Amino acid sequence: MTLQVVQLTDIHLCDDPNQVLLGVNPEQTFDRVLLNLQQQPLPDLLLLTGDLTHEGTKSAYRRLRQKISALGVPAYYLAGNHDQTEEMIEVLGRENLGLNRSVILGGWHFVLLNSAVPGRVEGHLGSRTLHWLDKTLKEYPDYPTLVALHHPVLPIGCPWLDRLGLEDREDFWLICGNFPQVKGVITGHAHQEHEVFRFTRKGMIRCMVTPSTCAQFKGNSAEFAIDNLPPGFRRLSLEKKGKLTTRVQRLD
Repeated sequence: MTLQVVQLTDIHLCDDPNQVLLGVNPEQTFDRVLLNLQQQPLPDLLLLTGDLTHEGTKSAYRRLRQKISALGVPAYYLAGNHDQTEEMIEVLGRENLGLNRSVILGGWHFVLLNSAVPGRVEGHLGSRTLHWLDKTLKEYPDYPTLVALHHPVLPIGCPWLDRLGLEDREDFWLICGNFPQVKGVITGHAHQEHEVFRFTRKGMIRCMVTPSTCAQFKGNSAEFAIDNLPPGFRRLSLEKKGKLTTRVQRLD
């Protein structure tokens, strides 16, 4: 059996569904992404990796919940720097959140981390989350593992964005590098596609940054710049023996 997973990230639904951000309407582009999913075989799991809303309002989370519920696919929601955790819990339900959560599904172990820090753009895990990550990986050594969080865990070649990534990423890698079952890390935040392999003492880990479902940032840019690439999302195929294949799919 191969587990089909779709990652949606940086959705930025606004309190006003007609609001335009950076030249696009996030509501409309997200609806188009969901329509695209409905026109193909649905995945087994959705992972929504942060910046679900732009202002963190309950009305935006309610619309998000309604849209995802209509698909009928299990989903977990992670927080980004634009999200409000209390509102997420109230509207989306704690059981659906990936705020440091471990999930076993289809022979894979999903580790869902909360890298968001209230009031800050940069990401940070902190000692408590890092301790939990180490403990959780030790508990499931025999399951191939995919780690998901909002902030990139490696530089992506955009200096202005790299300053806003995961601050304690070296501590993150000191832990993940000890566990050969970790096959991949998926993140968002950067509004662009980027992929690189991290070589550790125990093997090789695929690090994937996924485009936003709304506006895109220009890759390899020293300063903030908008790209004209269309919205996108990521598909992952996970085989029980640990093989991971992936591709980014963009709207026409």
